[in-house]
Amino acid sequence: MIREIEQIYRVWWVIENAPIVPEREQKLKHIARLRSWVYSTKIEWNRISYDDAEKMLRGEKIEARPRDQQELNNYMNVLDYIEQQESTKEITDKHIFKIHQLTTKKILDSWYHNKRRNEANAVYNEWWWIVYLPPEWKEVPKLMDDLLHYINTQDEVSVIIRAALLHHWFVIIHPFIDGNWRTARALTQLFLYQQWFNTKKYFSLEEYYDNDLTNYYEAIFIGNDFYQAQKEWIDSVKFIEYFLAWLAHELNYLKKKVSSISQDSKREEKLKKAWLSNRQIHIATTIKEKWIVSSSDLLAIYNVSSATIKRDLKKLSDAWLIIAQWDTKARKYLPIMSE
Repeated sequence: MIREIEQIYRVWWVIENAPIVPEREQKLKHIARLRSWVYSTKIEWNRISYDDAEKMLRGEKIEARPRDQQELNNYMNVLDYIEQQESTKEITDKHIFKIHQLTTKKILDSWYHNKRRNEANAVYNEWWWIVYLPPEWKEVPKLMDDLLHYINTQDEVSVIIRAALLHHWFVIIHPFIDGNWRTARALTQLFLYQQWFNTKKYFSLEEYYDNDLTNYYEAIFIGNDFYQAQKEWIDSVKFIEYFLAWLAHELNYLKKKVSSISQDSKREEKLKKAWLSNRQIHIATTIKEKWIVSSSDLLAIYNVSSATIKRDLKKLSDAWLIIAQWDTKARKYLPIMSE
């Protein structure tokens, strides 16, 4: 776990310090927000696709169940709220009740807003079989107080470990009648933001869970009954390991994305400074996309003479955008800025 956390922080540092122009940075944030928006509700059986969600963001009408659209609108409001609260220093009841209220607006009776459950509850699978019985409602206030105290005060414990424990124990306690899973995921994101572990808001918690739901549920569940599990010991190690694997996966994905964008930005700057023609810019892009080409490959694409192609390739080489390489038959050209 320690080795994995150290590696996560190394990748996080690369992402935090990557030079990215503001326009591309905003695009990355938009994509991460859209991924969170879509996949957090999709985990709860929402049927709206990624493409339709993008249309909703643009204000276009889509064909979907009213409940599904309401869930997406609710979670967008949750994401807005998280960004407004990231400067706060700890997770409080106020955050929990507000996120739950925003998450379940017009889905759960408002009677259940701003209060913890005061009745028995259970978690069901898709066949309506009980798969988990949480603690009795009378114990919820004490359990939640203990959880928040630990999360907010145990500074010697890694932020990443505490984020995983917040997620895991919130679902174990199940403090609300409904909306517990989405509230847990949103709280985890808020806690990471509060602790400056936000990777410039490029990451999304939810898509990995949605693509791996079976293991997500298996990692969270401690058995069928809270009290039966307590007789031994409620062990969060399995979920922490799952959480670390998710975070490593997401950050490595972002590192590749950020590195590619950073390289593209440098390459675009070189293209601007080289005073290239439209055809030369297109040739540079073609070489980057195809990885390795010959002058004969380019002659088949562009309706110009061999001498013109050679001049174009020399100019791109002089601008240090491509590099020549000999093989057994002919000279080939590769992009310099490509991995």
